[in-house]
Amino acid sequence: MSDSSTIVSTRPPLGCAAVMMQVLRGELRERELPFTHQREAIAQVLFESTRHLSADDVAAALRQRGEHAGKATVYRTLALLVELGLATEHDFDEGFKRYETQIGAAQHDHLICTECGRVSTFDHPELDRVLAEVAARNGFDAITRQVKVFGTCSESAACRELQRTYRSTGSTP
Repeated sequence: MSDSSTIVSTRPPLGCAAVMMQVLRGELRERELPFTHQREAIAQVLFESTRHLSADDVAAALRQRGEHAGKATVYRTLALLVELGLATEHDFDEGFKRYETQIGAAQHDHLICTECGRVSTFDHPELDRVLAEVAARNGFDAITRQVKVFGTCSESAACRELQRTYRSTGSTP
């Protein structure tokens, strides 16, 4: 069986972080909200990331850069970025949210490894077509969607071993 899906790069386009910062400044100015150093640092971490980050990931990245922001500030800033349409919030059933930069109206879906926590994004035009068809058939006007596929990836030895065990026994250990 051939796989016709396309892997969507999670790396922001070159110069994207700088453009996103300009958009953020404009959005904050329009809403008469301050553009603080902490907001800038938190947004920069997210806009430069190639991964889906949790609030803890953002706080850790700030510490590595020699910056400091309290956890409440990180959460409030991430929520603000989502509200402004500059970030997307995801719930991968881990007990916390993850965030990624929202660039345009690009739609992609997620593969979540339940063993190591790795999150991969993918886009598949046939899936888009099928979901649009299902919505139309049910008289539903979809605004957005989230497809989350849970399983194990092949990136780590533990995940590969779990996949081998599942294939040979039909169940996870």
